[in-house]
Amino acid sequence: MLEGRSVAGIITSLGNNKKLLKPKKLLEKQNLKDTEGKSSLKEASDEELLQIRKKIIKDRRKENSVLIAIAIVVTSVFAYFAIGIIHQNNIDSKNLQENAQALQFKKQERQFLLQIDKGDQWFEKGKWSNSIFYYKKAKEIFPKNYDINYRLVRSYSFECQSEFQNCREAKKLLDKLFLMFPDKEKELLEIEGMLEYEY
Repeated sequence: MLEGRSVAGIITSLGNNKKLLKPKKLLEKQNLKDTEGKSSLKEASDEELLQIRKKIIKDRRKENSVLIAIAIVVTSVFAYFAIGIIHQNNIDSKNLQENAQALQFKKQERQFLLQIDKGDQWFEKGKWSNSIFYYKKAKEIFPKNYDINYRLVRSYSFECQSEFQNCREAKKLLDKLFLMFPDKEKELLEIEGMLEYEY
């Protein structure tokens, strides 16, 4: 009984081993030389070699075209993102500049209003030279502002009226204000009347 099984196993193993062996035809194809030692391969004609060369060149061109197309796509994608990043950086930089300018303007505006406030306090007390001092400091911050120029010429005119000082400065500034602010002529004419009376 044991012998029957081992014989069957041996037969199965032999069958499996036979299947693993290469077929005879395949072995014959792999053996490129015949029995006399000559190559069994057929030599290609010049025309066939030319066709093979053309096919290889065509395949290379096709591969190169594909590689170039891939390179263009990849470069385009990178360029798109790079331009986007640069654009965003420019926007951020511009926003930072605008914010810095806005902060600087607010700082100047606070200082300007503080100087005007101090000048107004001295003006109310009738201390013209003190009010002129602070109005001049405010004018340094915003030289073309009508309100500060008006306050300054008004202080000059009162000082001219009461102490006979700064009359020429008042007249000079008033002439400039007529040119700079023609729409404020009515207010400026009142001050001119005070100066002409004293000057």
